[in-house]
Amino acid sequence: MASRKDLKKQKEKTSQALIQAALQLCAEEGYASLSLRSVARKAGIAPTSFYRHFREIDEMGVAMVAQAKEVLDECLAKTRKKMTFPAIKKKDSPVLLLKSIECMTRPFVETFMTFWVKNTQLLHLFFQERTGSSEAMRTAIFDSTDQLTDLLADDLKRLCKTSKIEPGDIHLIAETMLTIASCSGMEMLVHPESKPDDISGRTIRKLNLLLLGALIYE
Repeated sequence: MASRKDLKKQKEKTSQALIQAALQLCAEEGYASLSLRSVARKAGIAPTSFYRHFREIDEMGVAMVAQAKEVLDECLAKTRKKMTFPAIKKKDSPVLLLKSIECMTRPFVETFMTFWVKNTQLLHLFFQERTGSSEAMRTAIFDSTDQLTDLLADDLKRLCKTSKIEPGDIHLIAETMLTIASCSGMEMLVHPESKPDDISGRTIRKLNLLLLGALIYE
């Protein structure tokens, strides 16, 4: 007879198989097209077994959002270890400001794109369903994005500590940075022929200009 520990591992394995099946179907047809039967069939289990893991499709969707959040948390944690924050002075020229800004934007973009390539289906679902049909998904993604934005805003405060940018504006900039980065990830899906380094380079440039404008405007 299987032990309780073995049964728990098997349940987790099956739950993950359902999530992976759902992600594949989302990539092919979109989240709105998911059904209990289609996910179970893709995972190779009986439809009735689905209820042993999730009460409904949206509960599984929220679980996928939670996994995406974990990936993005790890992404930001690795990004923070690579960032540096040179002191910015009011008399610095735009060229010097850009050099200081890129000490933050380059690690952020390069790390984000690396994580996107490794977790394309999961992160695509996360950012795609922000405006999707599922209220449960939208709420979970909004809450997760807000937490991620707060973390990124804390780093921006270090970059902008000598400026007069309002805390609320710093939060908006952080939110915009996440949006731009996610759009660049989507671009890799739409234009697979594009070179990742080219997309990353353009994304860094966009964020540099965003932050430069904020620092000069204040």
